[in-house]
Amino acid sequence: MKEQYLKNAELFVEQVAEEAELFGLFDENQGWANCHAHDNKDATAVYLFWSDAKLAEKLKTEEWSNYKVEAIALDVFFDSWLDGMQKQQVFAGVNWDEDLCGLEIEAMVLKNALVEKFQDEAKVTVEADA
Repeated sequence: MKEQYLKNAELFVEQVAEEAELFGLFDENQGWANCHAHDNKDATAVYLFWSDAKLAEKLKTEEWSNYKVEAIALDVFFDSWLDGMQKQQVFAGVNWDEDLCGLEIEAMVLKNALVEKFQDEAKVTVEADA
């Protein structure tokens, strides 16, 4: 199972870097969908994000049935989310499945993975132009 969670996280990074947006579930009264950490005792919570609106939609069951899928621009995620999440020890759950299973990633680890993906893509573009 952990291998599938890793693949889901890699897909998240690839798609978010390409599309420059990600998705969460939001309710005006409850805020953003989150849950307790399963694997990290240091995490105060895990905020859930998906690389595809359809994946987020699948989690609109039971306690999140009234939530709406909301897009988050990648620049807003970088500027307004990740540093605050790191300071508050809130982890990111990316592309979690319907059973609320997936990797719990520190905010700075996720930020670094996205930056690395951008750098890799920039290298490919420069090499293609040469």
